[in-house]
Amino acid sequence: MADEILTGEGVALQISAASVLARAGAWLIDALVTGLVVLGLPVLLISVIGADRFDEAMATALVSALLVIVFLITPITVETLSRGRSLGKLAFGLQVLRDDGGPIRLRHASVRALVGVFELWLLFGGLAFVTSMLNDRGKRVGDYLAGTYVVRMRGVRGTVPPLWFPPELAGWAQLTDIRPLPGGLALRARLFLSRAHEFPPPVRYRNALRLAAQLERFVAPDPPVGTHPERFIAAVLFERRRREQDAFSRARPRVEAHLVGIEDLPYGVPDPES
Repeated sequence: MADEILTGEGVALQISAASVLARAGAWLIDALVTGLVVLGLPVLLISVIGADRFDEAMATALVSALLVIVFLITPITVETLSRGRSLGKLAFGLQVLRDDGGPIRLRHASVRALVGVFELWLLFGGLAFVTSMLNDRGKRVGDYLAGTYVVRMRGVRGTVPPLWFPPELAGWAQLTDIRPLPGGLALRARLFLSRAHEFPPPVRYRNALRLAAQLERFVAPDPPVGTHPERFIAAVLFERRRREQDAFSRARPRVEAHLVGIEDLPYGVPDPES
């Protein structure tokens, strides 16, 4: 199945769930690197510290710390900082995303790593392979619990459709005060409008209501009674952009006038470089 995500530059990227074989190949690369670390790090520590200084208690503590670092701390840190791209996933062009298409965070990476100890390492990937074969997005148990899935980027598909303005809200928009919108809210609203036609009608209307309620906190007065929430969202975004463009157009002559003599020295002092 294919989805779309919207980048910060307003470009829609077509993505599809990674195949089970691609995920298995990425995990094998990660497992190989992990195995080299598990086998090589103790040897390195023993050679540095000295084998005669290791007793049973120290060896047990070393093994326990090594297992926690390799199987929990390292994958959590790597997936959090790289936004879901381990070494194996980089090799296969894969990335972990949230179910809504957003980047994963510490909570998602932690759940995936904790469950992965059981389903990937203790069961040698068997449970993860079977679970991934039983759903369209190739999810393992850790993905279900974390609300994530692994995708394969296909590249740029196209730009976002242009904004549009509902004509019946023209009079209301002229008298409306629109406060600055948080960047995340404006982006979510823009993404919703570009993909609204892909949602089933009940989901589309519910998402529109939720976004409209969030936008209403930054708009006064409220839209006319009976306004469809999706048309309200479109009007707010369109009017917001129009006002920003008008403000830039009004300020441009003043900026250009200030820039005319910016390189001239005051009091008639000649420019030594001229």
